[in-house]
Amino acid sequence: MIIGMRGHDFGRLEPDVLAAEIAKNGFKATQLAFTKAFPKPEAEYMTPEMLKKIREIFTDAGIQIAVMGCYVSASDKDPEILSAAKARFSKCLEASKLLGAGCVGTETTHFTFPESEREAAYLRLLDFTSSVAKTAEKCGATIGIEPVAVHTLNTPELTGRLLREVNSPSLHVILDTANLITPATTAPEAQMEVLKRALSIFGDKVCALHIKDGVFNSEGKWENRPLGAGIMDWPHMFPVLREKLDHLCAMREDVWPGIAARECEIMHEWAAL
Repeated sequence: MIIGMRGHDFGRLEPDVLAAEIAKNGFKATQLAFTKAFPKPEAEYMTPEMLKKIREIFTDAGIQIAVMGCYVSASDKDPEILSAAKARFSKCLEASKLLGAGCVGTETTHFTFPESEREAAYLRLLDFTSSVAKTAEKCGATIGIEPVAVHTLNTPELTGRLLREVNSPSLHVILDTANLITPATTAPEAQMEVLKRALSIFGDKVCALHIKDGVFNSEGKWENRPLGAGIMDWPHMFPVLREKLDHLCAMREDVWPGIAARECEIMHEWAAL
């Protein structure tokens, strides 16, 4: 298993500085969201020349670009916003080939509506995903869609439905088990059950892994913590991920300030269990 981290957790740095910083802390892979990781406007890094240069910089540093992050509101109620999301995501899919990224990843829009509106939001997501999947198939790119308990795509089961209904070889899943945990499923056995449900439904379609730790506060909202200082039972779940998905990149999300190298070591320790 390749251990990596999200690039913009170090702030906005030029590609060569960021690649060196990631490598210095022991990581071998990254997720790059140009709008968050680099200091200049995204357009300046999206030319063919710059995409190839960024790819070369990270390759020379021994860093695999596992995910190109493209955060869009993929089930937005506003047709104009949804149309712009399709266009931007499609552009990133095309760019990802020159960048050498394993996939282009996004979440699916924070869901703040009555549950009765879930189906309508899902259908908007289905429209978005079906549209960008056509682009991905044409250019040979991969989509990494990320389910989150508080977003439109909120469960392993709904994720499985999306995979079936889009039915594209280009559509895959970024699995962040912590994002599927709720205040009702914090017990270690409940976490493992969520993970095993996810793997049974779409384990063969996972293209990258996110790893984070945290707690739910008194309002039921997630708060990040250093690895090992939150509720996540990674010592037991990491071996399951390695058994099933050892060929993938597992990327630390929300690296805790000042201890990136230690968190890289912790992930290696969990992977070795």
